[in-house]
Amino acid sequence: MLSSADKAVAEEMVREIFDPRFLSRDIDCDIGPDCASLYGERIADALRASLENPDTNDFEAGVVTAAGMLRNGDRLPDWLAVFAADVLEGKRTRPTKTGPDPYSNWQRDYSAARAVFEISARFRLPEYTNSEVSNKVTAAVIVAETASLSLEVVHKAVRKFKGQISRVTSPQDSKG
Repeated sequence: MLSSADKAVAEEMVREIFDPRFLSRDIDCDIGPDCASLYGERIADALRASLENPDTNDFEAGVVTAAGMLRNGDRLPDWLAVFAADVLEGKRTRPTKTGPDPYSNWQRDYSAARAVFEISARFRLPEYTNSEVSNKVTAAVIVAETASLSLEVVHKAVRKFKGQISRVTSPQDSKG
């Protein structure tokens, strides 16, 4: 059983993780020069690979990342500098979109899964239960209620990101 004080803390964690600035702080920390981590390298490797044959979302991620780093006065990695130069010279153009966007709920799903993993680790709660009649307090229930999502959406997000979110820390650790 989770105390009402702990539940309030968990709910605040969910709100912080769902704040759009949380993901950018998380990424900025991991790809910034002061945070050489395996997680940051994995993000950079994924972006580099996605820019080899980008869809509209990959292209946009490359443009936004390069622009943000340039605005901050950061040095671009060589592969990102080449991408940015190609875009500026018109050698690369934004791909056209076909069909529904497979990433339309990516940030929501990432935030839901991240919140479940964080709350589960911090309060030693199960991530979720497969039993629909269970009255167990789980991290997924707290996330669903706090973020106004269905439990099914949260469960799918957890399954989607299981094993991909390798670092579990408190959202307060990401504040700069």
